[in-house]
Amino acid sequence: MKKFIGPLLFLIPVLTFAQTSVDLIWEAKTYTPAFYRGRSLPTAESLVRVVAMTPIKNPIFHWRKDGLDIKSASGAGKNTFDYRAASTPGGANLIQVSVTGPDGSVAAAAAVRIPVVTPKITFYEVRDGQIDYRHALKNLNIATDQTKVIAEPFYFSLTDWLNRRLIFNWSANSQPIAPAAEDPRFLTLLTKADASGENLINLKITNAEHPLQTATAKLPVSFGRTGFEF
Repeated sequence: MKKFIGPLLFLIPVLTFAQTSVDLIWEAKTYTPAFYRGRSLPTAESLVRVVAMTPIKNPIFHWRKDGLDIKSASGAGKNTFDYRAASTPGGANLIQVSVTGPDGSVAAAAAVRIPVVTPKITFYEVRDGQIDYRHALKNLNIATDQTKVIAEPFYFSLTDWLNRRLIFNWSANSQPIAPAAEDPRFLTLLTKADASGENLINLKITNAEHPLQTATAKLPVSFGRTGFEF
């Protein structure tokens, strides 16, 4: 198996049944931060694009999803197949394509099983106006009067992210708190004078357009002062 290392595209020639090859490239239309160099993975009901690449001349493509013929996506020159991922995180979609020549004989076939994952949230600290993407936060120790964090939502539908359809519900010790009005990924923590203690920051992100895309995360916070102002 070989693949392109990049945020979205993967070249996966799998289960090829004929001497003439067909390669499948798949691209998940989900959000990842600009710094991220790993896969952008499908989540429940997110869009996925699969492209078949073959040296066969005048090819006719026959697409199948989870064993069902997709006639609307099949035909001469139709080497691209768009679909919505399964609704169950932890599952997968089986995408198959067979390629025939103009005479109808099968020249090549391939299949790929594309996983469906759960969105996730990762916290990072903002220092001097710069996001420290080198270190994901598992907990946070505060030593200054003001600290800022950002929560990055991985694998939510890209279109819904761009159209601000993600709902951010922040809370501290079960009390709702308000994030930055201009960008709900950011939260500023202000510590009171002469205090110390601990708090637990909770975040739930839900895609209002596709509620099955939901993620939760917790960030334990300790500080040399007794409490927070938000």
